[in-house]
Amino acid sequence: MRSDIIKKGFERAPHRSLLRATGSIESEADWDKPFIAICNSYTDCIPGHAHLNEVGLLVKRLVRAAGGVPFIFNTIGVDDGIAMGHSGMLFSLPSRELIADCVETMLKAHCFDGMVCIPNCDKIVPGMLMATMRVNIPTVFVSGGPMAAGIAEQKATHEDLAAHLQPAAGKSDLISVFKGVGELQAGKITEEQLKKLEQTACPTCGSCSGMFTANSMNCLCEALGIALPGNGTILAVSKEREALYDRAARTIIKLVEHDLKPRDIATVEAFDNALMLDVAMGGSTNTILHTLAIAREAGIDYNIKRIDEISRRIPCLCKVSPSSNYHVQDVHRAGGIHTILGELKRMGALNVSCKTVTGKTIGENIDEWDVRSENCSAWARTARLSGSSAIVVDPNDKMGPAARTAGGNLAPKPMLFYPADPLAITLWRDAAAWNAGDVEAQIDLFDPKATLKMPDGTALKGHDLLRQNLKQQLQDSKGLIRAELGEFREDPVLLMWRYEKGGTRTPFGMVRVKRIKNWTIARAEFDTDPKHLAKAKPSGLMPYDSAFMFDAKDCIRTKDTAYSPDGGLAILYGQLAPEGSVVKTAGISAEFKKNCGPGFVFEGPCVIFESQDDACTGILAGKVKAGDVVIIRNEGPRGGPGMQEMLSPTSYIVGMGLGDKCALITDGRFSGGTAGACIGHVSPEAEEGGPIGLLQAGDRIRIDFPNRKIDILVPETELAERKKSFVPVKRELGGWLARYQKLVTNASQGGILQV
Repeated sequence: MRSDIIKKGFERAPHRSLLRATGSIESEADWDKPFIAICNSYTDCIPGHAHLNEVGLLVKRLVRAAGGVPFIFNTIGVDDGIAMGHSGMLFSLPSRELIADCVETMLKAHCFDGMVCIPNCDKIVPGMLMATMRVNIPTVFVSGGPMAAGIAEQKATHEDLAAHLQPAAGKSDLISVFKGVGELQAGKITEEQLKKLEQTACPTCGSCSGMFTANSMNCLCEALGIALPGNGTILAVSKEREALYDRAARTIIKLVEHDLKPRDIATVEAFDNALMLDVAMGGSTNTILHTLAIAREAGIDYNIKRIDEISRRIPCLCKVSPSSNYHVQDVHRAGGIHTILGELKRMGALNVSCKTVTGKTIGENIDEWDVRSENCSAWARTARLSGSSAIVVDPNDKMGPAARTAGGNLAPKPMLFYPADPLAITLWRDAAAWNAGDVEAQIDLFDPKATLKMPDGTALKGHDLLRQNLKQQLQDSKGLIRAELGEFREDPVLLMWRYEKGGTRTPFGMVRVKRIKNWTIARAEFDTDPKHLAKAKPSGLMPYDSAFMFDAKDCIRTKDTAYSPDGGLAILYGQLAPEGSVVKTAGISAEFKKNCGPGFVFEGPCVIFESQDDACTGILAGKVKAGDVVIIRNEGPRGGPGMQEMLSPTSYIVGMGLGDKCALITDGRFSGGTAGACIGHVSPEAEEGGPIGLLQAGDRIRIDFPNRKIDILVPETELAERKKSFVPVKRELGGWLARYQKLVTNASQGGILQV
């Protein structure tokens, strides 16, 4: 084992002495076990990472149980949303390099045998991936999971049902709040409405709920083969995520045993698969930047021309916020990433023989996890509901036993209730299936020979009788009986509540499992004894799926029903971007296309801003009009430096009613939350003397989306004259950013540091 370097032989006695002092060595037998690094990214600053302290400790326990000796270390992390719109964003992309270097340092210095990476947001995922490819020891990724969507409004379907249990008629997310700032400025909403958005749009821990950069990268990890199925879409606050942590812990031990390393998995064909998924689901444009950097660390020559070729032949099958009203939990409910990959497989586009951390090929994983596959496993079918269910927070009981904060402002974290316990997870799955009214998902949770004892003494044996009873029970309940996790006599149970008029509830019964076998219920009883129910303790963990009139086939489409025949991301070249630029075509509205006129070509005069700050001020001051092409320059990797995201200006444009009437072009980049005709990563950037730096106010720009061209309607001779007197904008820099600026390449090369 690699760790023998620091733990074997008489000359390593000092090393062993120090390792004993950490408390991680529990017996002499540990010297013969693999040393597993748990690369965590816990920080209180990022909602996607605020729960990872508990996750890291859980994974540590699970790795120990699987046969490894675990050691946790943490990375830094920048919350792009909090850093957005001010100088803090300059440090976001550079943090990717710091994370990669720090992870490499920890792995090389301490000679670990394998690693479990627990990232979640933005630069943390690619930073860890870059280090993973660089060091190349067996590794599995398991993210902290996406945030649940906010509930903007609820639709009353049962007059007797509590208001907080009604299905969602409208959802919200972080982008709703950014847009709200522009809407307030335009007089479309009030300050009170903006405050309500602020309070409800981000209801739980986890990475922001749309297909923004964090979720895009976590989903790509599945297609790349470096993460387990479900990694990108199972909600952070679903108990299903704990089953994923358990599988990851067992997986890393197997990977070490077989010495299956990241570069064995992340081949050219695997990167192609990841990019096919990316364009099929219209992921964040940042994924292009990060994939190029990760491939470089894997020793693979990958470029944006190859990505462009993929995007021309892969249809857009899925649109998620900000490109639609769907959120990541909806994608999971529709079948998850492996169902999107399944559609690509059925098209004959996917490289199905690529290896993955499961030990199986990506094609074999799809057969098991694609809910549209004939061979879909029972686990995958139940996880579809379980993983998309968040926790409904009862406003009358903010402090359940598992509440996260005294104020009750965030949903509780299930991992505080029997963490990773197979019975508790199985009961959570049962509750999710019952609350969603899915009998078949419940049946999958029972062993084929299972017995359920009823209050009258009769016993329901086998799937047929269970199915018949459950259908009748659901019909009789009329949606007014809901299931919640609870505890009785120090064991997890399933509590059933009947809701009465006005939202009050009374105990209906509880399911007590007597025997569980391979994550399925073998023997249980339905207990309605009032004395027993009085002693049962509710956990506050009631699975809630906010979907209303959900159509899985619309959320994840087929080749025949695709949004477009080409992908949701495209590479544009031309006079303005000789080395390329990136646009998220999935985020361009039909209304904008209509405003372009025939041929989907947009042409308009430049309104130029020399920085993001200037752009924010100018947009809110009304300097941008319908038909304009907004230019934000000097924000590339070197010019910024740091390549700021442009979520604030794009959100302001949308909020002020100009989202369908303007285009925006920058040498910087966009948040995954950006929607609209927004073209970023223009290369060469202004700081290099690229054409974007030569533009003058009023110059006309022509964007030909179908032919993927972006041109300046100014004579070449005029541009050549301007270049003679061009002087790049210089900013006073110190510290890390000054060093970063000297080494970083432009976006077409991934914004990487030159060696």
